[in-house]
Amino acid sequence: MLHNRGGLFTLLPHRPNTIAPKKQPLNTLSAGFVMQAQGHAQTMVNIFDLGANLQAATDMARFRHRQVPNRLELESSLFNLVGSDLGAMGHSVVSADGASMGGFQSILFIPSSASPAGARMPRVRGFYRAGSDHRKDGQAVGW
Repeated sequence: MLHNRGGLFTLLPHRPNTIAPKKQPLNTLSAGFVMQAQGHAQTMVNIFDLGANLQAATDMARFRHRQVPNRLELESSLFNLVGSDLGAMGHSVVSADGASMGGFQSILFIPSSASPAGARMPRVRGFYRAGSDHRKDGQAVGW
């Protein structure tokens, strides 16, 4: 799995994420399927907490917090809803397009105890759902 988490480190002295001995930068270098990327975590909230299907979950507006310089980027539809309120609370908030939010493609298997109509001895009982993010070039593919 590829990721860009090392991009949050810096070599500038006196910065919180400076690479130096005995420092503990605010970063995780271990790759992960779900909890690594902010966009993936938000999509999971959309699915499990808000009940969205995969495609709806990936289409929903996202935010991104940039650790350096401590700025919260909200997609324009979300910024229009809560941006001024968050700014009034002291947050550094900007409106952003979806390009900086990352991409999300996913396939979900939903188990079922019943065989689909017309199926001959299915190896696995259930069905698949997929979603592909409109923000990036990609697709959800499985077999």
